[in-house]
Amino acid sequence: MNDRKTWKPTCREVHRLVSESMDRELTLVERGRMRVHLVMCTACTRFNGQMALLRSAVRRR
Repeated sequence: MNDRKTWKPTCREVHRLVSESMDRELTLVERGRMRVHLVMCTACTRFNGQMALLRSAVRRR
């Protein structure tokens, strides 16, 4: 695996990780990669927030 893929995932990869985090606990590496990306990408940060809002709304039912 090259360094770019290891530490700088694409927006598509982050969206997948955010979605998967709803079903399972992410590994330490997956969480780290996602956080590195979220620091730099406002669109994915917004997507993560929207998914968190949906998750909490579903849990309230």
